[in-house]
Amino acid sequence: LLAALAYIESNFNTGAVSWAGAQGMMQLMPSTARKMGILPGKEHDAEESIKAATKYIKITDRKFSKIKDPKERVKFILAAYNAGAGHVIDAMALAKKYGKNGYKWDNNVAEFILLKSNEEYYNDPVCKSGYFRGKDTYNFVINVLEAAESYKKKIKH
Repeated sequence: LLAALAYIESNFNTGAVSWAGAQGMMQLMPSTARKMGILPGKEHDAEESIKAATKYIKITDRKFSKIKDPKERVKFILAAYNAGAGHVIDAMALAKKYGKNGYKWDNNVAEFILLKSNEEYYNDPVCKSGYFRGKDTYNFVINVLEAAESYKKKIKH
């Protein structure tokens, strides 16, 4: 999963910088990198990037601990890695409000991550993080999971 994440985030490019300012192989935002222990100037160090991403995933995993199915929780963790936990929590709240399962990604929370770009939804009182273009995150989750499955098939047991 980490390899798939690095591939989708940066194509394993340690020097990558996104349009939003995310840096390094694991594409961490500078503020997140600092919080995860990356020192200034070390953002493009592969080992530091992987350590920080792993730490961030562990913290994010705890935020979604109410999702008991580990395969399901991974989808939420990936979405939060890409979008920030706030937007995912908003989509969960919207899903619950509209009668969907707030702890299931496919056909539930994923629908509302997409709808967070519509004013009717991002201005809903259950949303705390505002507007969000969810299409990128929706596709990100799919792409990382597909890459991870591809890697698993190549590993000989």
